[in-house]
Amino acid sequence: MNRIYRLGWLAVWTGLVCLCLGWWLTPALTAQEPPTSPAFADLAQYPAQQLPAPGYLPVAEWSGRLILPDRAAAEADPMDWVWMEVYTSPNSDLIGQRVRLQWRDTPENRDFLALVTRGIEFDQATLDSIAKGNIHPTRLNGWSRVGPLQSLAGARPQDDMIVALPTATLQPGAAGAVIEIDFSPIQIPERFYGLVKGLGPATDRPRPSQCPGRQTCASDYQRVQHYNPTSQSFDGAIETVWMPQVPPNPTGVFQSTSQDWVNSPAGEAGWYIYGARNTEGTFVVRAIAPRRLFQLQPQETILGTRNGINYINFGNWRDTPGRKGTMQSVLVKSDAQAGLSPTWEVGDSMLVMHLFGGIGGELAEPRSVPGTVTGHFAFGLGQVVRDPFTQEPQLQVIYDQVYSHGPQGIISGRTLWAEYTGNLQRGWLGTRPISDVLVNIPALSHTYRFGDLTFSPLDELHRQLVVMMTRYRTGDGTGAAIVTPAQSCVQDSSQALYETIQTIRNQINASPQAQTWLASHPEDPQTLLFQNLVALGQRLQGQLVPLGIARPDWQDNAAVLTGIEASQAPLERPFFDNETTLANNLLSWRTVIPRVAHDNIAAILLQHGGELWFLRTNQIGGADPTIQPLAPTQLFGEFVVIPTIFSRLIESLKLPRWSGVGLLGFGLGALALSWVLRPGDRAAAIEPALSLRTALGALFAPALWQELVFRVGLLPHPNEGVRLVTALIWSAISLALFMAYRGFRSRGQKSAQSRARFLYRSLVLGLLATAVYFATGSLWTVLGLHWGSWLMERWPGGRFAVRP
Repeated sequence: MNRIYRLGWLAVWTGLVCLCLGWWLTPALTAQEPPTSPAFADLAQYPAQQLPAPGYLPVAEWSGRLILPDRAAAEADPMDWVWMEVYTSPNSDLIGQRVRLQWRDTPENRDFLALVTRGIEFDQATLDSIAKGNIHPTRLNGWSRVGPLQSLAGARPQDDMIVALPTATLQPGAAGAVIEIDFSPIQIPERFYGLVKGLGPATDRPRPSQCPGRQTCASDYQRVQHYNPTSQSFDGAIETVWMPQVPPNPTGVFQSTSQDWVNSPAGEAGWYIYGARNTEGTFVVRAIAPRRLFQLQPQETILGTRNGINYINFGNWRDTPGRKGTMQSVLVKSDAQAGLSPTWEVGDSMLVMHLFGGIGGELAEPRSVPGTVTGHFAFGLGQVVRDPFTQEPQLQVIYDQVYSHGPQGIISGRTLWAEYTGNLQRGWLGTRPISDVLVNIPALSHTYRFGDLTFSPLDELHRQLVVMMTRYRTGDGTGAAIVTPAQSCVQDSSQALYETIQTIRNQINASPQAQTWLASHPEDPQTLLFQNLVALGQRLQGQLVPLGIARPDWQDNAAVLTGIEASQAPLERPFFDNETTLANNLLSWRTVIPRVAHDNIAAILLQHGGELWFLRTNQIGGADPTIQPLAPTQLFGEFVVIPTIFSRLIESLKLPRWSGVGLLGFGLGALALSWVLRPGDRAAAIEPALSLRTALGALFAPALWQELVFRVGLLPHPNEGVRLVTALIWSAISLALFMAYRGFRSRGQKSAQSRARFLYRSLVLGLLATAVYFATGSLWTVLGLHWGSWLMERWPGGRFAVRP
């Protein structure tokens, strides 16, 4: 029995070993030497004072280039401010001018600045990271006070941060005009954009000296035809634009290419091109975005929660290498309650979840964890907007990128899709597979008004993420946000979600008027939405803290952010906490790997009535034969068996609900009834008496180890959302193996009758255990059923002799 007992715990120890390896082997993108800044990136080539040519529009009403003030001027003023070279403005006189940009002086902004303003002193870890080629705010090292605008302007070695201002107010000042803002700037690739169809490379223009593959490079000057709003087709002006070929990074990978761009399937509905004119008058494309991806017309619609979960877990990333060069737009609809189905109308806002995969092929990136494509996870804000070119509604994505310092120069902060994904110099559109999920769920997107309390869950999540993104830019005063087992983009994005849940809970508890309103309006649609929000928050908290114990550093940070504990000295470090311990990793294990966090959160949101719109790209744009898209995986995900068994084991450890306990009782009753109904089984007993020691031993062997192997290990967990036919196939395999093993064990029976009885009871137990496990997903219910069966076999007459 001791040998079987050891085997029974083998799966448990295997899971713990996997988690420990995940802690020691930190998932991270490999740092590389950043390529030399290409000539087309020289800002001197682009006049600051220019107006959009016909066929182009400003990306935003207010946009410009941030310029870091000198240290003495910045530290002499307590306000967080920078210079902005204005690119677009409602006031045309300001275009090309340098004006002061600062926060509006409000209590909310003052509290925010007190929370995130830090001095920066590089530590040894930061210096080591710089030596590896990562880009850090070197110009801010030694500053005693750095605000969020300054950390954005000084994030890269040059003043090349171009932003859009969501809202701005122009105020007169003694030294000139001042632009005041309430919301963080949004990173954009350039000031203008147009909608075009590619016609092919310009044969009379020069060719780049390098391009992906071994073929002769075609010109990177592209002939394009603009969209004509009058005819609503691409029969407008024809123009030659420059899509400069970026140089390869040290591993040989090109971040983007225009080679064969005109034949990309993703461009069937045209491309948005972002850029500005250079001193020669040529429009230089700095970023691209496929129009078809954002149209409010999905290529496929999946109906039903079960089918949706199956798509989340399997369909979204199925055959990723085979999808190279293509894009998908898939809408997943849940079994929403009547009246709670979301809409997709202009003005609607929604949560965005972002996940990217890896680079494979001839120039595959190195793996930091064997058998694992770690990827990257982030949240963002989606919205249905009206396309100013076509007047059709379309989806817009703005990321809230909690992003560590790396070699590409991607900066943590609010970022337009075209800048983060579609940027030709540092975007991931051409090199990685990407999944952006827009989650439209009324309980999350609604603005609640309860008496004196008004709040929006999406706005609160964004507020938490703004704090986290600012912390990442300064590295909490070290100048480096470096991935560790307890601090990573996915962990800290998840931490922001946890803090959002805590903040909303505290706001409701602290508002008597809100509680009175809810009590007096039990049938109000807003109350029903709030009840769904509460249930959603409980499910999400269970996902973020699966063991029911919140990480101490998350609790401390939530206390600071919700105002429970205010820092008396905001410039003293540390007042935010990140503890790199194995215990903390265990307490939040579902947020360690981006794919796990993404899929689990998406499934929860779908189950609570959300509609999920998946925008998937697979290395689209130009053709690069040297790389392949790789799907992000769980820990050791390419080995399949290890992460599957580990995930199933962890999911099965959840305690069942009361309905699950009821099913356990029903199963035991059905088991007993099956014995009574079979002739000869009513009084059959294997042993005349039973000891407590033997009974406790049987809890581990055979009950525990057999259920771990035949149910937990072999059967898909209900959360996996597999199709019915898949569940039936694995049920048959599980039952067949269970019966084969029990048949082998029955050889010791003294007679054919007792052997038949043993196999009959085994069959009934296997069928009931399979049904109960699919219904509850809990190891404890099938363990109770199996152990109860063992006890009933040996205690038919009610005799229980306690022996030492």
